[in-house]
Amino acid sequence: MLARLSLGKIPGTLLLVLFLTLSQLNSFAQAADDGHALEWYSDFEAAKSEAGSNGKYLMLYFSGSDWCKPCIQLNRNILETETFSQYARGNFVPVKLDFPKMRKNKLSKKKVIHNEDLAEKYNPNGVFPLLVFLDKNEKVIGFTGFTDVSPNAYVIIIDKIIRR
Repeated sequence: MLARLSLGKIPGTLLLVLFLTLSQLNSFAQAADDGHALEWYSDFEAAKSEAGSNGKYLMLYFSGSDWCKPCIQLNRNILETETFSQYARGNFVPVKLDFPKMRKNKLSKKKVIHNEDLAEKYNPNGVFPLLVFLDKNEKVIGFTGFTDVSPNAYVIIIDKIIRR
């Protein structure tokens, strides 16, 4: 049997305190999530302009977000972590170039052409996942894929690539 909660038996002050507490917890959870989420560009030209303005490298991320198991693991285990996000924000402008296969994730024709053009230039072998690092002149300075390591170890790998 399910117990039914009658709000009529809870004093108004207690309801107000409960409501405010839950609101604060929800705001805190959103702030914590927003605090480390990395802003990914989808437009290469906009990212290039941002990188040039701030003296940062570009990081192109070639992903098959809905079919590539290593891409999904890289996202979950590395790219979505606070450790990686903090490092990325300080060093490069990230560009996500996705190649989904599921109909529900279908990209616009314009976006598909955009991503395919960049793949021809920077990922001609169709490797997934692939992170390609470019300098301010759009010269490839290095690349990496999925490696099953901690976010800290992954940051060290990338740092060695961009600091050569």
